[in-house]
Amino acid sequence: MEKLRALKFDTKIYLAAFIILGLISLIFSFNKESVAPIAKEDPAPTSVDTFIPKGYVLVPVDLANADSLSSLVGDMGGVVDLYLSGGSDHKRRNIKVASRIKLLRAPLNPQQYAVLAKENDSSKILSLPGPFIAVVQNPDSKGTEVTQSASKSSVHIEYQN
Repeated sequence: MEKLRALKFDTKIYLAAFIILGLISLIFSFNKESVAPIAKEDPAPTSVDTFIPKGYVLVPVDLANADSLSSLVGDMGGVVDLYLSGGSDHKRRNIKVASRIKLLRAPLNPQQYAVLAKENDSSKILSLPGPFIAVVQNPDSKGTEVTQSASKSSVHIEYQN
């Protein structure tokens, strides 16, 4: 009689364990449906022209502070203000060319940069001699503006006796 009670007790334990494991597996099977499937990564594009929005162009720029920028901006670039470096010419130094413009790093040569500008503003940037200096801005800044004063050329007359 004692063996029969022990057998019934063992059967109840096994039945309870089976029901609990069944409920746990049922809960985990529903959780698998809610988890998003892992997306396969597409191969990296060989050029950045696939990212250019309509009405914009990539303008390659020569940056005097490219080495400094390489450690500040990410793999793709960042938002910058663009200034004309001017070199030794003090009158052409630190003229703001563009505000809050997107700077992109070349995928095949990380030391080369380009700015994403509107098509009608690209000629203003290209008309200025480089090198430029890029100042990193907040990436949440909205809008791009090419400064009008940078496109004006001033007349400088020197008199010699």
